[in-house]
Amino acid sequence: MMAKRGFVHIPVVDDHSKPLGVVNARDALRALFAEEEYEESLLRDYVMGIGYR
Repeated sequence: MMAKRGFVHIPVVDDHSKPLGVVNARDALRALFAEEEYEESLLRDYVMGIGYR
C-alpha cells in the first residue's frame, strides 16, 4: 500500500487513535527481508539435515 500510494512514512495509532509512532518504508522492507532470510535459513537447515535452530 505504501509503494502503491507513494507514501514513505505511515503513522501508527492504537485502538483509540492515539499516535504511537511512524513507520518508514525502508524500515518496513528491512524487517520483511530479515524475516524472509530467517525462514529461508530454517528451511535450508531442515533440508540439509541439520534440523531446526
